[in-house]
Amino acid sequence: MKEIALTIPTADGFDLSAVLYEYPGQPKGVVQFNIGTGMRKEFYGNLARYLAEQGFIVCLWEYRGMGKSRPKEKEAFAAIRMQDWAKDMSEVLIFLDQRYPDWPKLMIGHSIGGQLLGLMPNHGILKGVVLLTSSTGTWWRQTFPYRLKAYFFFNILSPLTAPLGYLPAKRMKIMEDLPKGLIMEWRMWCNSENYLFDFLDKTIPQHYYDEVRLPIKSYWTTDDPIANAHTVPALLRHFRNADIMNEALRPKDYRVKRLGHFGLFSRKFKDTIWKKVAQDLEAMASKNHHYNNPALRKINL
Repeated sequence: MKEIALTIPTADGFDLSAVLYEYPGQPKGVVQFNIGTGMRKEFYGNLARYLAEQGFIVCLWEYRGMGKSRPKEKEAFAAIRMQDWAKDMSEVLIFLDQRYPDWPKLMIGHSIGGQLLGLMPNHGILKGVVLLTSSTGTWWRQTFPYRLKAYFFFNILSPLTAPLGYLPAKRMKIMEDLPKGLIMEWRMWCNSENYLFDFLDKTIPQHYYDEVRLPIKSYWTTDDPIANAHTVPALLRHFRNADIMNEALRPKDYRVKRLGHFGLFSRKFKDTIWKKVAQDLEAMASKNHHYNNPALRKINL
């Protein structure tokens, strides 16, 4: 397996930091790995390497503003928005399709990395998507007491730090720093009942959720305060024409006390959860794969 560090340029002048994990033989497919908000790509490295070992080419990358994709200019950093991340997702897919034209394209999206799928105009290139703890983000739909932290984060901390041009979350050991433009747009979404979907055709002029007809496998954990039994279906129902299978992961089934929003990226799940993800991707890479979901709307909780 080769690890290739590189940058992927965007049409509007950003350089996105990425790592390609290349399987040495004939690959089963090419996986675009979209990370969660405020994360660095290194957090997901073990899973990306595992998938490469299972026969995939994996592109693990960072949105503009995150990790090594952070611009040096303060003004450019402050102006980044959530919708720019959807543009980045599309740019990465274009890059992978040009670099590996002969192999099926697949996607893994953690959290925000799955939410923005419906904002990608080129989603039709994909053969399938695996969502990992991806849901809507309305703060009062998160479980107690986490919702109190979310309220503080979006409605007290974010406005207080806005004059700085960014939210210094890294200094607070919460996550990576978030640009002012992004955190204020995200705040608006999280303060709305239907999250970003209340802004389609308004502040979000272009969207493609109804056009997505891919097989989507969604995993959520029963102890995740963010992606829970309400917020996961609240996201998936907007992929009205996709073929969706949603699976709950219970900590006790994996002999652990906690999975939460980030736990399934631990190497301890290499032979269980990670194996399931690899099998999903392999099935999606094959022709005419679909889940046993004739109505295309059934959510299997």
